[in-house]
Amino acid sequence: MVSLLSSLNMTANTLSVNEKAISVVSHNVANMNTEGYHKQRVNLQTRNIAGAIGNNVNNQIKANGGVKIANVMRYNDEYLNNYYRTQLSEYSKLGQQLEGLGDLASILNDLEGTGIDGALSDFYKALNNLNEYPASSTARINFIETAKTLTSTMNSKYQQLQENTTKALGDGVSQESLENSKIYVQYRELNNKLEELASVNKALITTQTGTLEANNLLDKRDLILNEIAEFTDIKVVEKHNGAVNLYIGDTAVVKCAEVTGKLEIQTAKSYCDSQNPPITYPDDWDGENAVISIVNPDTGEVINKNANAQITSGVLGGLLHFATDNGTGENGVNAATVIQSLDKLAQSIADIFNDLNTRNGAYCINPDDTTKLQATTADNLIFVGADGTGQGITAGNIQINSDLLTDDGCWKIACAYFGDPATNFDENAIGNAQNVVDMLGTRTQKIADLDGMSLEDFYTGLVGKVASAGSNIKSLYETQGEVINSIESKIKDATGVDLNEELVDLVKYQTAYSAAAQVFNTCNSCLDVLMSLGG
Repeated sequence: MVSLLSSLNMTANTLSVNEKAISVVSHNVANMNTEGYHKQRVNLQTRNIAGAIGNNVNNQIKANGGVKIANVMRYNDEYLNNYYRTQLSEYSKLGQQLEGLGDLASILNDLEGTGIDGALSDFYKALNNLNEYPASSTARINFIETAKTLTSTMNSKYQQLQENTTKALGDGVSQESLENSKIYVQYRELNNKLEELASVNKALITTQTGTLEANNLLDKRDLILNEIAEFTDIKVVEKHNGAVNLYIGDTAVVKCAEVTGKLEIQTAKSYCDSQNPPITYPDDWDGENAVISIVNPDTGEVINKNANAQITSGVLGGLLHFATDNGTGENGVNAATVIQSLDKLAQSIADIFNDLNTRNGAYCINPDDTTKLQATTADNLIFVGADGTGQGITAGNIQINSDLLTDDGCWKIACAYFGDPATNFDENAIGNAQNVVDMLGTRTQKIADLDGMSLEDFYTGLVGKVASAGSNIKSLYETQGEVINSIESKIKDATGVDLNEELVDLVKYQTAYSAAAQVFNTCNSCLDVLMSLGG
């Protein structure tokens, strides 16, 4: 009778075990489309209910307890997970760079003829007209207006490029601009994710491994790690209980249940001012507009003053180091390098035309007697900068000399040229346009400061460089996307729910359950017989 009762208990336990196994199968099927879910499987183990049993067969039989659930195994491939996060970080960086280059291309887009290329073309057309009518006030005013349009267009492009940089990283000075930037939003989100990871780690530490609860927490942990990888490149070290230590570069930012490194961000100027000795901003600063540091959240101790160099991938890496090889081995393309190129172009335009308009042997028309010529002067500049001189000119400050915008300012354009020293000078030769001819010649002039290119070719090359960089990044981004998809497919094959496998398991556990129920009924019938005999 004792054996029958033992068999009843054993089969009741078997029913319970297979019922739970069916529940795990049901859990798998229910979550087959859940993002980040890893398939789980019940591992069964023989259950013994007694200690040492020796060689006595009866004792051995009595010691049998049937079956028990050893653990609920979670399908996982840690190598693929880490590889996926590394590639995901690179993918996010490329995506950010592609967005940045797209913005630059939009700013420089001259397809409608309203950009710098169109303004330069109109400028030379006005010069050509001035060549035909050097004594005409209308032709002179038209030339000045096209020059003004050229400078205002360059000013506008410069401003848009500055705003593009400010949108990404702030202006490097103002805390308000930093807080309104994209990187500020991203760094705060990353800090929140670090807190989430520490919270999941804490739950894992207090949860028995190999259980449904622990496996669900591991799914949540891996999802958070993937989200963190989109912000920056990371290193993950897993502990025996499933909790992880997380590193950015060589700095631990999460250790099990604690956030040990919190990100802080400051303007470049604030960072420079805090150094010992201070760094002069912006003259001696060649870094980014925003500086990320890592601090101990409890003590405020600075662990890494400038972590920008450690953040090489992810959205943060793409924002901080927005540059890319344009395929020629030259410098990277970003808002800063485009601004530098436009500054060179602006200074070259000013130098060329100011030199021609003020050179010895050049003559403008006397405003008091427009039938006479008079020698130009050294301060008779066409283009000036913020300080009113021809020095320190940038795309942002280039403008027309205000003297040319007065009522009789148009006569200050030196159209005539008689050589240096002047020969055959005739003060009545107001139709002489040799200086304008030389100005027109600059359209094809190869300029050393512009890498041996003409003004228009230099700008066209700049636009092409940005377009080429964008095309290259787009290609890399698409290729990286294919890599991501391939890894995701492999992870799904290794850890995802396969309905065919679940059906096989379901039938297996259902069959075992039915058999156990039959054994239970048989044992119960035997007990009824014994009880009736005893009665």
